Amino acid sequence: MDTIHVVLAVCDPKGTYSRHAGVVMTSIFEHTKSQVCVHILHDETLTDGNRARFEETADTYGQSVEFHDVSLFMEQMSEYALQHARKGHSIGALFRLSSPDILKIDKAIYLDVDIIVNMNIQELWDIPMEGRSLAGARDMPIGRFSAAAFRRKLMGCDWKDYVNSGVLIMNLSQIREKYNLLQQSAQWYKYCRSYSHLVDQNFLNSCFRGDIKIIDARFNNGNARDNNSANSILHSMGIAKPWNGLTGSVIDRLYWKTWTKTPWGRLEPDKAIDMVINVVENSPYTHRHTSQCYKKIFYRLLKDAVCNDVVMIVWLCAKYLICKISNANVLQRRV
Repeated sequence: MDTIHVVLAVCDPKGTYSRHAGVVMTSIFEHTKSQVCVHILHDETLTDGNRARFEETADTYGQSVEFHDVSLFMEQMSEYALQHARKGHSIGALFRLSSPDILKIDKAIYLDVDIIVNMNIQELWDIPMEGRSLAGARDMPIGRFSAAAFRRKLMGCDWKDYVNSGVLIMNLSQIREKYNLLQQSAQWYKYCRSYSHLVDQNFLNSCFRGDIKIIDARFNNGNARDNNSANSILHSMGIAKPWNGLTGSVIDRLYWKTWTKTPWGRLEPDKAIDMVINVVENSPYTHRHTSQCYKKIFYRLLKDAVCNDVVMIVWLCAKYLICKISNANVLQRRV
């Protein structure tokens, strides 16, 4: 039986991020009996302790894990891309671009670490690529004339068949033949970073436009409730994550239930209690005082007034023109 290859990216300067990848690994192993090899893309921030915990997790389930240091690849990454990633505090999101160069395999499933696999991942692995280089589920639906659609068009993306990069099937052998992600990302981030609000997702949709297979939404389920969480891959989309606040979905229970089965879940009672209290206190749905609730409502109304589609389209047009003029001036100076 073919080995299923899964890729996770870990950039962990505080030493606390690895456990989320460990939860993803465990959720895969809990539901999949096929042979799975998890590839950890990492930099110097991965500690020896967390590396050992990843190895222990794989050994517990009779699976395998491999570690790939992407530091040399990231040194070649365009400074425009790195600046954009630092602005979003997500350098690790760029690690996946190294997959075709660093992984000597033909195919892989990429997963973000805010994922819970609540199904046999063999089903995702067996989806035929039909000649496409990338496969993913559509992102949240938007209107054709919305600011979000306008932004996607500015970046060279298909506004409708635009996929979420949290769950991807990557045809690595074909990507190596058809693309050079280092060079293409350098050009893209140079011109599009000013109106891109996501570190990697916009680039991937632009780069692979017309070469992406759309898969069923259950493989990247971002609206999970108890009645539609079975046999799917659950994704904590948005700011709220199970580890920093209650999300209001079934993902909360599944995340912490899976976490207790990992090496990171062996905490002393006092530390476990402190962690639970911290999660509840940071939940976006928890308010100590009524004034906090009013404050959130005020900011939401302000955001709706200032960031509506009309205002955002005008702002995006202005940024686009500024970018064009700036690049034109640079070309004139070079001539």
